Amino acid sequence: MSTTRRQIIKQGLSGLAGLSLLGLAGCDSTATNAMPLNVIAAQPTSGKLSMLFWGSPTRDKLTKTTFDLYHQRYPNFSITSQYYGFNDYFVKLDDLIKNDHAPDLIQMDMRYVAQYVRKRQLLDMTELIYNQTIDLSDYDPDLLTGSKVNNTVYGIPFGGNCQVSFYDADQIKKAGIGDIPTNLTWTSYATYTTELTKALGGTVYGTTDLSADITTFELWMRQRGKDLYDRNGHVNFSQTDVGDWYNYWNMLLKAGGCLPLSIQKGLDVTGSPANASMIKGKTVFLTTYSNLFEAFQQATTHQLGLTLPPTGGNGASPGMYLKASQLLSIYASTKYPLTSANYTNFILNNVDAIKALGIERGIPGSAKALAMLRPSLKPASINIVDYMSLAQKSGNMRPKEVLDPPGAGQIADLLRTVSYDISGGKLSVSDGAKSFYTQAKKIAG
Repeated sequence: MSTTRRQIIKQGLSGLAGLSLLGLAGCDSTATNAMPLNVIAAQPTSGKLSMLFWGSPTRDKLTKTTFDLYHQRYPNFSITSQYYGFNDYFVKLDDLIKNDHAPDLIQMDMRYVAQYVRKRQLLDMTELIYNQTIDLSDYDPDLLTGSKVNNTVYGIPFGGNCQVSFYDADQIKKAGIGDIPTNLTWTSYATYTTELTKALGGTVYGTTDLSADITTFELWMRQRGKDLYDRNGHVNFSQTDVGDWYNYWNMLLKAGGCLPLSIQKGLDVTGSPANASMIKGKTVFLTTYSNLFEAFQQATTHQLGLTLPPTGGNGASPGMYLKASQLLSIYASTKYPLTSANYTNFILNNVDAIKALGIERGIPGSAKALAMLRPSLKPASINIVDYMSLAQKSGNMRPKEVLDPPGAGQIADLLRTVSYDISGGKLSVSDGAKSFYTQAKKIAG
């Protein structure tokens, strides 16, 4: 095994040295969920595995294709799956674990992984990587290192992505107010989206109300030079920061630039195209993650585009970062650790499986896989690859150096709840900011 390979497994990047302080103090830092080799060897020689993931019908179809391919090669094993929208996903996962029906293969998000590690529910995959049961010899070490918890691998990224603003190009053409401003800032975004709403007759709004979206709030905070959390897992933003955030969207709402809650409530809550205000024809702009573009484009007859999200303007810190789109984790108590790892290796390295998944879950961590895919990519997928290249050269990205603590998922939910209360007139901006900040501090500890 090469030195580089050992470094990927054994070391973290210097910028990530603080990841051992992720609010995991309640868990023995020397404890591990590594699977003893004698247990791996004793697993059943046939059986049916289960997988749980969030996503869209597109993702479901692509994933099931890999199950069929795996079964053809390993006929003693089959894989079944369920999928949900993102906002329901972790509730469903927790219920399955609680009722002793945990899936063997778990799609995991970086905002939630620490809380499952703390509960020792995810398998330490280090030995499986080290002995090349999961072969990462051609895998981007930065992408893998950025997804570690306590310098340990609990999930392999399906791929990488970053923040993006999707827009409906057909609606912009129809509005006739000109192209999207270059070097888009939050100020010019507010002006442009308000003009879009007016030009489209007030039936289509310039942007989704993103005040409830933790992805965009994180982008906003990083542009202020702050990560959401410090290395001890505490919130790293102030009540003033939160007030400025909610006030921006409240002002845009009053100006008519973003979708009113009376229309948006019930939309944009699952992360899937079917539930998106843009796909419903209600908005022009939506900020999300780049890997979702293909599914969104497939869900509409309108031509969609990708552009860099608004920045904080001159002197602002870069807010975007390369993110593991999703991790594929293994349940710590699975009966099929070796087969689960083997399937993980299969989708990372098997030519047919790589082609089946494409880049719907993100740009592959393997350079060879991306080179293999590019000639056969659909236009929407090529747009994602080109956008990622643009984003990485834009000067708007900097590494994320602090992993989200165990309570990050709850804080994301809280941001949405308070946003709805403000938009619905139940709370003023100042009271909402105080409520969110106070409760977030308690959750983070």
